[in-house]
Amino acid sequence: MTKREPKGESGAEARRQALKSGGAAVVTHRKPRAPRSDGPRTTLRVPDSLVISAERLAGELGISRNDALLRLATRGADLYETERLIEKRREERWKAVVPGEIEPGVSFPEAEEIAEAVRPGL
Repeated sequence: MTKREPKGESGAEARRQALKSGGAAVVTHRKPRAPRSDGPRTTLRVPDSLVISAERLAGELGISRNDALLRLATRGADLYETERLIEKRREERWKAVVPGEIEPGVSFPEAEEIAEAVRPGL
């Protein structure tokens, strides 16, 4: 026979009373929560493929799906910023090699001209 909760008591209050009276404790296993952070809140519709990845990551790390989504978003943002930096550096290097506009009718130098230009002066 199982104990019934007295009328008017919440589930949490009933568990506390059971613990006080020597009854079995009801243990709930909650995943650790991410630390609170400042910033705007948002509601998103998440594509199924991303939910699958987030749930897999959440299971591996023992965190909530929302925490896993934040980790994936942060990783994606880091990748995006790295790509922007690489693009900026590529543009700077290209401008150092070719400082002006290349006109459509201009052709590349012949192989002999290139060899002569890079040959060390004697």
